[in-house]
Amino acid sequence: MSAVLAPIKPAERIWVVGAINGDHDALRAVHQKLAPRITPGDRLVYLGNYWGDGSGETVIATINELLLFRRYFIAIDGIDIADIVFLRGASEEMVTKLQQIQFAPNPGEVFDWMLTRGVAGTIRAYGFDPVNVQSIMRQGAHAISQWTSQFADALRRHSGHSALLADLKHAAYTTDGRLIFVHAGLDGSRPLTGQTDTFWWGGSMFESITDRYYDCARIVRGASGSQTGLIEREFTLSLDHGAGRGGSLMALALDGQGKVSDRIESI
Repeated sequence: MSAVLAPIKPAERIWVVGAINGDHDALRAVHQKLAPRITPGDRLVYLGNYWGDGSGETVIATINELLLFRRYFIAIDGIDIADIVFLRGASEEMVTKLQQIQFAPNPGEVFDWMLTRGVAGTIRAYGFDPVNVQSIMRQGAHAISQWTSQFADALRRHSGHSALLADLKHAAYTTDGRLIFVHAGLDGSRPLTGQTDTFWWGGSMFESITDRYYDCARIVRGASGSQTGLIEREFTLSLDHGAGRGGSLMALALDGQGKVSDRIESI
């Protein structure tokens, strides 16, 4: 399998955390409830959208909270570093592409599109004014390159932020093939290695899955455009409860077949 796909050893209990969207308070509340429930042998998968459209303070605090809890989790006896996985969400895909935007044929239009998808909060979080950046995106490749270099430097000034961004996985799967974890979408007609950008923008494809995907018992995602909470179907499970957008953050414990055995909410 590709290095961007994370293999997870099968377990009696795999915790999954839905899309966070820069909601620090919700994430901290979930972590406080999750910490005493974790036992050796558990796995933990975050399903994306850590950076978000909140204020600068909440975005930075959210990433710091993730890094702190990762340290706590892997310090537990019987837990291995491979037992925790962070998936790349749509927000992280944009942050990654933002650092290469000078190579886009139309950087201004791409940046405008990113603004409609919530990247402004992340821009502010690292000390930049989205309106000023929007102007820079019309000033040519040299000016844009200078800004992307400054943005990368700002990320590096926050310990662990660049390393986390670089380590994100496109999808995860249990090595027995029974469970697959994605951010938002999956094309049921293609293998995991052939999904292109479907993981971030293919939500409608995920919702149309009505047949078994290879030998997978259940495909689990954390971000849904409708944000309608927990949606369980025969072969899919969606757990976006609108964190960072007026709703709450949800975490679930799943057994080896993707059945829900425990549930935590930030409220």
